[in-house]
Amino acid sequence: MKHDIFDYPDNLKYTKGHIWLKVKNDAATIGLTSLGASLAKEIVHIDLPEDGEEFPAGKPLATYETIKSVSEITLPAACKMIKANEKLLDNPSLINSDCYGDGWIAKIKFTDKAGEKELLDVKEAVKNYKKILDKEKERYKGIYD
Repeated sequence: MKHDIFDYPDNLKYTKGHIWLKVKNDAATIGLTSLGASLAKEIVHIDLPEDGEEFPAGKPLATYETIKSVSEITLPAACKMIKANEKLLDNPSLINSDCYGDGWIAKIKFTDKAGEKELLDVKEAVKNYKKILDKEKERYKGIYD
């Protein structure tokens, strides 16, 4: 599904915090959505978790830095790290240039299914992200006209 200039693959799940998840059984590959990567601008550094590390729902499992800020990646479901994308250590800008491909962030295994109910399907996600994008456009109205 597409909204504005941003793509959201139909086969993924999403969080309100701009994270996509490709869920298979009780595991998932995760990354930033195209809108999330665009809002982050240029990602210059990422701290990735160790394989096997466990995270309760809502606890940051990774942080990334842009020129102006540091942001956290959280999930609404408890999980265990299976594998981090180590390519990002040398080239974190892959998140910006290929967010649904080589810019994936981690592979996780859900340890508590309860939080998975918080995940959005593509239609719910696009509705949520549209509101965010509309606020951003209003905020910068006149600058890019």
